[in-house]
Amino acid sequence: MEANELPNIAELNKEYFNNQSSTYDANPTNVLYAKKCAEAILREVKDLEGYEVMDFACGTGLISQDLCAHVKSVLGVDSSQNMVNEYNKKVSQQGIDKEEMQAICLELKESEDDQLNGRKFDLIVCVSAYHHLDDIDSTTRMLASYLKQGGELVVVDLKKHPEVLHKFHGENKDHVIPHRGGFFPEELEKAFLTTGMLENVSSKIAFSLPRQIEKDKEHIFEWFLARGKKI
Repeated sequence: MEANELPNIAELNKEYFNNQSSTYDANPTNVLYAKKCAEAILREVKDLEGYEVMDFACGTGLISQDLCAHVKSVLGVDSSQNMVNEYNKKVSQQGIDKEEMQAICLELKESEDDQLNGRKFDLIVCVSAYHHLDDIDSTTRMLASYLKQGGELVVVDLKKHPEVLHKFHGENKDHVIPHRGGFFPEELEKAFLTTGMLENVSSKIAFSLPRQIEKDKEHIFEWFLARGKKI
């Protein structure tokens, strides 16, 4: 197969999450991980009142829901139309004003002109999605470009444990996860710094949870939070 015939990771992920959308929130593990990630963000980023937030790769809105009560508005952005539909359905069912929380289906790309009509954000979060991205450097530059001066980019993802690299997600997701097992924190710190747009870059362990990786065997997996401020 020629290089230009290789499957497009973004398209494969779009198809995968379109198929997962209707049952995603029914999985208690997904809900638990999202809750822990949202708690970590709220613990680390203080004084969110009045903030305009982008939830990048927002999925069904589990993170947006937890942030919404603390900020002025949350815009969810996702390339999966079915995920966006689930997100907006919850917004409608819960009686939340669309000015406070809504999602749009859009594949944000660095190579494109401003796709959000000049809109900038005080905070951009991306939770448990970076390991699905083919080019984290390009994505980080793109996200940083949508921050207001002094705004923050916060990414929460799985910390790489080489000894169990393929155990967390399972072999059946190889086609949609280019970064198996997550990242070393310094990998994301480097991606933040090489944008040339972010300062005060740091990372720390956000939380840890056990997960069964083999019969009668558990491993403690760690999630970390990386952050940087727009220069």
